[in-house]
Amino acid sequence: MLQNYLTTEYLFSAVAPSNQKLFLILVGFFLLFIIISVFLGFNQSIHKGLKSRLFNFFLTIGILGLLISFFRYESIAYVGARVVMLTLFVATVIWYFVITIYSLTKMQSEIRIIKNHERYVQYLPKKKRK
Repeated sequence: MLQNYLTTEYLFSAVAPSNQKLFLILVGFFLLFIIISVFLGFNQSIHKGLKSRLFNFFLTIGILGLLISFFRYESIAYVGARVVMLTLFVATVIWYFVITIYSLTKMQSEIRIIKNHERYVQYLPKKKRK
């Protein structure tokens, strides 16, 4: 059964069949990504570098997913094909791993540098008011 899904004829067919239930699930999933990006935009407690990466990730994947889902629903050839959705999924996984690697490695050193600078600044004399 899985062999049918991995054939080139299945993946590279010009038009994927439109399915109302699948369309609604995909639209809901990608709208959730856009809503998460909006909430991340207003959140101030997350590290600035991680926040910008996550915001770009969720917003980009959400918008591209909605566009591809619309093209798939309208049965537009080649743009709504299964291989385009598969490419978006692979790009999403790779981008998520890049963000995870950033948060586990580089972000820790950035937080340490920021805390050291804050500790240094607290002992500097205050500016005199005139």
